[in-house]
Amino acid sequence: MAEAVEDTHQTPDARRPRSERIRSRLFRCASLLIVAVSLAARASAQLPPAPLPLSNTEEARTLPKGTVLFRALNAWTRIDEVYDAAADSAHHLHPLGDAFSASQLGVRQFPALAAAENALRTLTGDPTLSLNLGQQFATANTRTVTTPFTLQYGLTDRLTIGAMVPVVQTHSTVFVELNPRRLNGNFGANVGPSIPQQNIAPLLAQLHDAFVDLDNFVNNCTAASGCTDAQRQAAIELRKSVQDESAAVGVLYGAASRFSPLGNAQAAVLTQLDNLESSVGSITGKTYTFNQPAGANAVAALFQLQQLATDPTIAAYDSLGSPDRIGIGDIEVSARFKLLDAFADTTGGMKLRATLLGVVRVGTGRPPTGTVPFEVGTGTGQTSADGGALIDVRFSRRFMATFGAQYTSYFTSSDVARLPNSDYALFPLDVPIAGSWREGDALQLEATPRISFTDYFSLFGAYTLRHQAASKYTSPDASTLPVFSATTEQRAGLGFGYSTVTRYVKGRSSVPIELSFTHLETLTASGGLVPKYSRDQIELRIYYRLRRTGR
Repeated sequence: MAEAVEDTHQTPDARRPRSERIRSRLFRCASLLIVAVSLAARASAQLPPAPLPLSNTEEARTLPKGTVLFRALNAWTRIDEVYDAAADSAHHLHPLGDAFSASQLGVRQFPALAAAENALRTLTGDPTLSLNLGQQFATANTRTVTTPFTLQYGLTDRLTIGAMVPVVQTHSTVFVELNPRRLNGNFGANVGPSIPQQNIAPLLAQLHDAFVDLDNFVNNCTAASGCTDAQRQAAIELRKSVQDESAAVGVLYGAASRFSPLGNAQAAVLTQLDNLESSVGSITGKTYTFNQPAGANAVAALFQLQQLATDPTIAAYDSLGSPDRIGIGDIEVSARFKLLDAFADTTGGMKLRATLLGVVRVGTGRPPTGTVPFEVGTGTGQTSADGGALIDVRFSRRFMATFGAQYTSYFTSSDVARLPNSDYALFPLDVPIAGSWREGDALQLEATPRISFTDYFSLFGAYTLRHQAASKYTSPDASTLPVFSATTEQRAGLGFGYSTVTRYVKGRSSVPIELSFTHLETLTASGGLVPKYSRDQIELRIYYRLRRTGR
């Protein structure tokens, strides 16, 4: 059974006191800043590492003594969007692919590009210029198929034991583009490694000669030679500039560089080199001609992005593909004990049935390998235990409801090859740091009201409230550990069920089976990152009585 613009005239603003106008403008600037930060945060979060737990699959029944129950369930879970508490309140739900999108791809996303950005600022003479590879777009969705196989046995009429082995398959469809519309950036693919004429050795030699000439000028600059202190100081500063620009040329245009300036940035570099020629010549009295390095001839594209992401010294991903995982999830061993059962009473009135539930879960599943973005593991890989209670309430012959409460505690941690950023952010992408992960304890409350139209067909609703403590990551190699928040989510859905159990008891059916379908959706979420999922569950239960006589 499924349990599943400004005018020159005096505007009202212009007539206000000056101090008030200043406060108003400061407020607007602050608001824009908050929005900008929020929009940046919206593109930060990807998926948590483990599949979402099943819900609304239980009742308070125990099996009669000697009865075996085989349960097979298939749950298809789809995630296209995520709730993100760091986002602006009006748009707290956003596409999953935003986690790998950026309006200006640069150092903020790839810290390893900092040296190239510093070199660009040196060669252009602009200390505020940011390296920009362009716009990155990504779409992503995740599909998880969970198939738990359960076998339960009634030791007594009150005590039922069982074991569950889940088969879990996860697949994320990821599509990434960099500058698909040839949007503007100031950096593109470096032509150095690919064309013979891009040889910066002559330029470096010319800069070296200029440095030597300036060094000689400084050493020979004395009052006896007619050289002033101001001339000497200017030569020292220019010598430092030549040295810095020589190093920057090697960074941006050398064979080891994947990117070089483009457009206005490249023009600014060439202008800076021309100015350097004149400045050095004005001091040394010589004539210099610096070779012009070739800039990028096109914006960066997906190939360059893949190079960044898969470089072992940068992000060390295996690929930017669509990851697949399949394997055994976390195996469970369970026991349930029936406290009371008034359902057998044929008199009128409300009837109760209550059962205690205990589960020990072995960490046989595996979290993500950390080698591909948007990967989802097959389980937590951690030992945990559940304790809870289930109560069936029968209000009338046709209407009943199941209420459940369950607390999950995790006792062990699992190894992860890559510590996530806070809220499982993809950016910034940096060298992976290994560590360990422990899932946060969880409290889950469920309600499943049912209406039986006949003794074999029913409709039911499904509601779940789940509160989960923050996950914790540790690593001796991490200077700063990721920080997470507790999450709360609500799910709801509808379903229907078909059962021959009642007819079997009355001798009107030869096989006692139950079949149910449930559709669930995440309605609200708060706290940290919570995926918005839709899930379809189909469950089959087959009962078999081993002991035909006696108890």
